[in-house]
Amino acid sequence: MSSTDTFDGARSALWMNTAQEAPETKQLCEVITADVVIIGAGFTGLNAALELLGRGVSVCILEAGWLGFGASGRSGGQVNIGLNLSPSELLAKFGEDAGNRLIPAVAQTPDTVFERIQRFGLRCDPVQNGWVQSAATQTVIDWQTNLAEDFARHGCSLEVLDREQASRAIGSDKYLGGLFCPTAGTLQPLSYTRELARVAIDQGAQLYTESAVTDLVKTDKWQVRTAQGAVSCDKVLICTNGYTSPQPINDLEKKVVPVRSVLAATEPLSAELRAKILPGEVSFVDKRRLILYMRYDRDGRLCCGDHGPMRDTFTLSDFAAVKKRSIEIFPVLKDVRWDFHWGGRVAMTKDTIPFLTEIEPGLFAAMGYNGRGVGMGTVLGVEAGRLVAGLDKEALAFPVSSPKDFKLHRWHKAGVGISIKWFAMRDHLESMRS
Repeated sequence: MSSTDTFDGARSALWMNTAQEAPETKQLCEVITADVVIIGAGFTGLNAALELLGRGVSVCILEAGWLGFGASGRSGGQVNIGLNLSPSELLAKFGEDAGNRLIPAVAQTPDTVFERIQRFGLRCDPVQNGWVQSAATQTVIDWQTNLAEDFARHGCSLEVLDREQASRAIGSDKYLGGLFCPTAGTLQPLSYTRELARVAIDQGAQLYTESAVTDLVKTDKWQVRTAQGAVSCDKVLICTNGYTSPQPINDLEKKVVPVRSVLAATEPLSAELRAKILPGEVSFVDKRRLILYMRYDRDGRLCCGDHGPMRDTFTLSDFAAVKKRSIEIFPVLKDVRWDFHWGGRVAMTKDTIPFLTEIEPGLFAAMGYNGRGVGMGTVLGVEAGRLVAGLDKEALAFPVSSPKDFKLHRWHKAGVGISIKWFAMRDHLESMRS
């Protein structure tokens, strides 16, 4: 591949080369019925399906692409604490009752994912070695210290690392300190998706791929139509995240802004290099406004992610920055070969947290993970399944809300581009001061 050749960022992903075999699926080409239709076969939709199936609800899942076409097959595969907000911020936003139900779910997000992997026998290379969030400035250290104290008040242990501890955990002396979450980890995201789909099908789900929804009409029941088929159902759950479009619900796409993340993976590293780079094989995030994140895969490849261009096709030149930033932290990478390059959309929300909403009676949506989709997509999928099954909203761990629109959504590409430049400048200035 030359530096100017374009590729779609899905087929080129490392995960496509190491994933478990996908279950057999087909396109919807008939008219069928189900209790619930789920639109989107990613982390959220598939976990919601399993929750519903376990409650005796019949489910049809419609996926516009193939299994793992979206973020569920392109992400970095880190399993972290669920949300970017602190417990105090969650209590202020949602109130005491809802906040105190949500905080344990957020803190226990990694354990929830790994417990489901074990319960359903999902073959997806799970590793639970912990997660290090580095701090390049004193401002970040102060924020991490406050966050750890805030979570400790709710029974969740996060360890604040000093400079020496961070250096040992990361393998780099470029940081002032950091934060360690012992329950976090990684998985193979495409395998996780395919395995969730396998279990859902085994439990009775009707799952169709290459079956984009073209229309959604409410008569006595919901009529969910694709190009060549249709499903009649009582309820609909939309889980399309960063790949949400005006179809089938106009204006739903305005609740999220899709930004792009790019990832590159090295050749399998030698034992000598792995002893120097993330030596405990923890996952890693460089905590800046424009984060850099890393993890190993099962073969010892270092996978590194950064922000990308505001388009859905990539060239090799789009990955120069993530490689440069990675080598700046770990100079021993300078002679390493980079074998895989891929990327996709990350869904950002107005208030930086995902949403679970009832658009109208019988029509629900769950999405908007702001870069924490593996863990929170799992948790929110389960909660969405419980909501659709008819559980009282007060019994849910995640609040049901009415998410806000991005008012200038039409110009979001320009807005994201400006924001990235602004964040990069602020990160640079703060690093220079430190």
